[in-house]
Amino acid sequence: MQVRGLLALSALAVALALAGCSRADPSIIADSTGGQDTPAGDAGPATVDVAAVTNGLQFQQTALTGPADTPIAVNFNNPAALEHNWVLVQPGQEQAVADAAKGTGGNPAGLNGVIAGGAPIANGSETVQVPPTAAGQYPYLCTVPGHYEAGMKGTMTLGATAEGGTGEPADAAPQTAVEEASAAAAAEGDAAGLTAAADPSGALKFQQTTLQAQAGTGFTVNFANSAPLQHNWVLVQPDQAEAVATAAQAKGGDPSGIPGVIAGGKPISNSSETVEVPALEPGTYPYICTVPGHFQAGMVGELTVAP
Repeated sequence: MQVRGLLALSALAVALALAGCSRADPSIIADSTGGQDTPAGDAGPATVDVAAVTNGLQFQQTALTGPADTPIAVNFNNPAALEHNWVLVQPGQEQAVADAAKGTGGNPAGLNGVIAGGAPIANGSETVQVPPTAAGQYPYLCTVPGHYEAGMKGTMTLGATAEGGTGEPADAAPQTAVEEASAAAAAEGDAAGLTAAADPSGALKFQQTTLQAQAGTGFTVNFANSAPLQHNWVLVQPDQAEAVATAAQAKGGDPSGIPGVIAGGKPISNSSETVEVPALEPGTYPYICTVPGHFQAGMVGELTVAP
């Protein structure tokens, strides 16, 4: 009887062992299912990168490529303090879109002729979702007022061999005869006063970053802007440049009546104006462009008034 009992217990132990081996390990099941590939149909859209230059009115890439009839995510980066955006438009609609955007502060939303585009941004990035679009060449531009006219544009070719890319960096725009003449006039000055000019290449800076005058007598500053982008010349009290620039944002850049302003003109483009400066005490005074974003981008200078 003892032998039979031992045999029965042995058989029971073997059966239990076999049952335990046949039970699946939960950790093994998780590993096998977690390693499955994502179906190809879940892949996201093609991606293209484009950026604004740090100091100027250009895209770093003036030519882009992408697939036709496929969604494209365009990653736009603006490292500058001046607002820019990236807007893709129907062929032949660039000027119409740029003109219409002047009434929206540069926002392309809802404008006729726009395929896709983002709102203007500064010191940041955004992704523009381009819907499936037929093969062809499509212009893109910055719709911030004046930027397209200053040359901030490019061409995107859809249906090209490449499925996306960053394009070719933009070359510096050659200086035209008009721009050279403007630079020469600014360098020579004017017998009736001082001369200042905006950089004609599209860079956000004055051609003269230092000026000099005598204390105790008023003088004029003849300011020239040969670019289509608006600029102005505004002299302010020491340490008031940031405050004046901030206040001018709410007035579209007009410095009239803003505390801290000594003298200045309204924003102009493709023209010139004369600013009447009253007699000043000896010292150093900053001058700036009060068009929104231009001071922050570095459009500043310094007037030294000697005794």
